[in-house]
Amino acid sequence: MREARAGFWRYENFIVTAMFFTYGFVMMDRLSITFLFPFMAPALKLSEAQMGLSVSILSICWAISSWLFSSLSDLMNSKKKFFIAIVIVFSIASFSTGLATSLSILLLARGLMGAAEGPVVTLAQAAVIADSTPQRRGFNMGLVQSSTALLGSVVAPLLVVRIAESMGWQYAFYILAVPGIVVALILMKYMKEPALIGEAGSHVHVRPKLSDYKLAFRHRNIWLGMIISIGFMSWLFAFTTFAPTFFTTVDKFTPSQVSLIMSAMGIGSFIWGLVLPYLSDHVGRKPIMIIFGFIAAISPALVATLHVGVGTFMILAFFLAVAQGYAPVFMSIIPAESIPRAFVATAMSSIVLVGELFGGTLVPTIAGTLADTVSPAAPFWMAAGGSFLVFLVSFGLKETAPLKLKKKGIVYEVPEVEVVEA
Repeated sequence: MREARAGFWRYENFIVTAMFFTYGFVMMDRLSITFLFPFMAPALKLSEAQMGLSVSILSICWAISSWLFSSLSDLMNSKKKFFIAIVIVFSIASFSTGLATSLSILLLARGLMGAAEGPVVTLAQAAVIADSTPQRRGFNMGLVQSSTALLGSVVAPLLVVRIAESMGWQYAFYILAVPGIVVALILMKYMKEPALIGEAGSHVHVRPKLSDYKLAFRHRNIWLGMIISIGFMSWLFAFTTFAPTFFTTVDKFTPSQVSLIMSAMGIGSFIWGLVLPYLSDHVGRKPIMIIFGFIAAISPALVATLHVGVGTFMILAFFLAVAQGYAPVFMSIIPAESIPRAFVATAMSSIVLVGELFGGTLVPTIAGTLADTVSPAAPFWMAAGGSFLVFLVSFGLKETAPLKLKKKGIVYEVPEVEVVEA
């Protein structure tokens, strides 16, 4: 890792903070539509299945874009240019969602947003890995991914619902475009190229050999992570896509009351997103995945069967948001400790690709169809099944936590890659 000034103002803290807000703004853009569906559905005459389709189109574009641009950035060892460009594009895509006057325009805007936002999480985490001290790696990566909860699940529902009620749902998307542009300008000036290869910190720009690309897929944790990703994405999108509408139509809550419930869940997700990666540094990655994969399967079932007051649901939502806590463990931390760092963005994006294509693309569409034809509670049972899959597959993971391995006297070193001049 490159040398940095000691103290709070060192580069490590800057890049973690910058990536926290960048990824958080991405998830605000992505998740805000679910909080705005109660306003958009009547205006655009959307059915449950069409709402699910709008989520699915973003997911499939997100998945392909994540893998494509992350792999290119690894092979070219050039992440800063890719990162800034996609931040600008996703801001434009957010604005365009507010211009939608029909389903077809909405799908086009959401597809563009997915294509732009897909590589953000993998490139952001690669930047964090490059400049994190070993003892803070898990915490830093968990903090970045916890922005999904704080900004995407706490701030977003409160902000966009208030804007929609006072100005119209279109203005929520217009306003959400602004933070991304601001972040892009800051990164242009202050972000350094992440040094994930030993020689990359020198004046000679190098890149890994194409023949080493296969190293990104050699470890079983990457393949198991893909299956876990399907389960997690199924939990995430079957639950979050349909929960706001379920609360308004079945439990008869107002949009403002729903925003309080979802924000409580977001606060829980943020806290679990910090606590579980930290705990995994000490007790191991595998136990965290097993224990909390099982616990997270309970939350959708409770939503489907309990019909209680807003206050009770807020308390339940806070404690049942644990799936967001194990997400950075399998999606970012375990891959970073399993394969050469030169290809960590590729490995993470491959996990995202499979999860988005199946859990993020097929599940919302199927869940929406079942909600229309079978029961409004059907998506929540699908979500419960998704996290139960996480619980089962996690038994096959190979432990990677350095402190846990050290206590067992195990020394594991990932292979290095050969480099060539760019």
